[in-house]
Amino acid sequence: MEKRILELLIGLDSEVKDLKSEIGSMKSEMAGMKSEMHERFNTVEKRFNTVDERFNTVDERFNTVDKRFNIVDQQFNIVDERFNSVDARFDTMEAKLDGIGNQFELTNESRINVVDFLDNKVNRLEKEIFIMKSKSKN
Repeated sequence: MEKRILELLIGLDSEVKDLKSEIGSMKSEMAGMKSEMHERFNTVEKRFNTVDERFNTVDERFNTVDKRFNIVDQQFNIVDERFNSVDARFDTMEAKLDGIGNQFELTNESRINVVDFLDNKVNRLEKEIFIMKSKSKN
């Protein structure tokens, strides 16, 4: 029986050694996997950093575009103000031209009235002269 126990213990010892060697190989595999995962994590982290830098660059570009749009908007506001002032000047000139036109119309109307008045006077005088001539001949 001792022999049998000894054989069992030897078998058990050999199995334990096999298990130890399997555990050792699993440890080395796990270390390799851990190293590989660490490398992959570093690669992914580098990629994320690159993507983050690109997003920062895009953000800076958008800020630059936004600043340019603000400058263009300010320039359009300046141009709009200039157009408004020019438009106001044209309105003033148009009002003055309308006033001058009205003055010419009033002047022409008064001339027409004066001419009509003088024409009526001349006609009356001619009639009176005619009447006086005809009376003097008789």
